[in-house]
Amino acid sequence: MPRSRPFRVAGIFYSGMYEYDMKLTYVGLEPAQRFLGTGDAISGIEARVDDVEQAPGIAAAVRSALGRGDLRVRDWQELNSRLFGALALEKLAMFIALGIAILVASFCIAGTLTLMVQEKGREIAILKAMGARDRAIVGVFVIEGGLIGTLGAALGLFLGYMACFAAEHFGIRMNPEVYYIDRLPVHVDSLEF
Repeated sequence: MPRSRPFRVAGIFYSGMYEYDMKLTYVGLEPAQRFLGTGDAISGIEARVDDVEQAPGIAAAVRSALGRGDLRVRDWQELNSRLFGALALEKLAMFIALGIAILVASFCIAGTLTLMVQEKGREIAILKAMGARDRAIVGVFVIEGGLIGTLGAALGLFLGYMACFAAEHFGIRMNPEVYYIDRLPVHVDSLEF
């Protein structure tokens, strides 16, 4: 039979992680031990660190300091490994999708330039008659293609950065019952950018 006992609710916390908000409660140690019938024993200790990125190193240091195989030390990345695995798979899928989009865009630029060369056949003939070399004419179209590509890339990077900046500072709300988190986490990595 599940146990039940009335407790006074002093406050409600909101962590942003649906699983934590639905499953965790903060109770004094003695009332929790009496309720669970564990005596003076405890089943686990959770610690909070100042820098969350240092948690795996701190967990390894605690693990080696304890030196006991019967105790398990896990950091937040291990506890949420399925979520991070799904995010890594989504990141790979986005990389492939964006790579295909960039490839299609480059084909569009090449096709546009090819059509432009065909349309400007008369002008090219006039330039050749005036003494322009083939290299100079090709250079004009290469520069034009480079300008189109550079302008498109710069505009895309600017709009992408603005969208990420807005998402990072204003947030994109998500349904926590579906995605485990209430906001879309956004981090701009300069190398990937």
